[in-house]
Amino acid sequence: MGVSPHPRGDGRTAAKRPEHPRLKKTDAHPTRKGLKRRNHRRYRQFLRHGRGRLYRTLAALVDEGPPPYRCRPYGTPGRPPTNPYDVVRFLLLKNLEGWSYDEAYATLEALPELAAKLGFRRKVPAASTVVGLVRRVPVPYLEGLIGQTASRLADGRTNAAGDATGVATRRYQRWFDVRHGKKTRRRQFVKLHALVATRAQWPYFLSARVTAGTWGDSPELESLLDQVDPRVELGNTALDKGYQSRRNAELIEERGGLPVMDLKANVRHALAFGHPAWKRMVLRQREDRRAFRCRYRRRTLVEGVFGAVKRRFGEIVQARRRHAQWIEILCRVVIWNALGLVYDQT
Repeated sequence: MGVSPHPRGDGRTAAKRPEHPRLKKTDAHPTRKGLKRRNHRRYRQFLRHGRGRLYRTLAALVDEGPPPYRCRPYGTPGRPPTNPYDVVRFLLLKNLEGWSYDEAYATLEALPELAAKLGFRRKVPAASTVVGLVRRVPVPYLEGLIGQTASRLADGRTNAAGDATGVATRRYQRWFDVRHGKKTRRRQFVKLHALVATRAQWPYFLSARVTAGTWGDSPELESLLDQVDPRVELGNTALDKGYQSRRNAELIEERGGLPVMDLKANVRHALAFGHPAWKRMVLRQREDRRAFRCRYRRRTLVEGVFGAVKRRFGEIVQARRRHAQWIEILCRVVIWNALGLVYDQT
């Protein structure tokens, strides 16, 4: 029998190849080092008993924070003011279940025990009242709730990944296409920017920010880093090519993290130009490509989290006004982090 001339030697050989020992049934799919498998028993318990705990967690989260906005004190002349905390509870339940305002109000009226779990102490506000008061709920208030839940979920040094995703709305852009001679329309969208903790069990949002759909990703990183709770210690921060800039690398190092950015093809030197963090990052990436790939590959978790949030809460926001759209998206992020708190307690 002849020997294959292939340089790798994968042809027929005169020597008999050694047989690999047969794997046992328990070793048929060995777990790779460092890979944590899902605890299915714990996950089933979370699905069975997590809903009631989630209601109580959301109620406690709203009660412990400051009021969303100021209103007239009780006892003054005029219509009694609606409790701002009840407005936020109403919005969280609406976005959790995917109901309309009327469906959420009807359910709370029909199930007083559900209203009690969510923390409603007085009369549940009417659907029309909540619609009118959504504009008074500030965006920074919900961003603060996201940071508050993230600080509870963080455990030691936290690796993160950043990205942005578009969320479709019910509004359309319409124009006449001169080239094709017909009317064209496209669904409008807003953009969710986020920093996500890349842990294996239930990744969560460290910070989130909603902007118009045409805004870029790179300028929003500074706002995302400012929203991260100071008690959270950042580790590796993986970002794609859209965030590549010397200033972003410097901001991550100032926050205590390690910038891990995928460099574009036109990056040919590591000149700092006043940002030494950029030079250290480029040299570190070029000297040890394997270590860079091990750090950067965890960025895919942020894509999985975006997909999970859209499958859980829907890919389209129901609100039509811009402020209400931002409030609806941030409520979904708060609920996702609250689900992570319940999962950790299971």
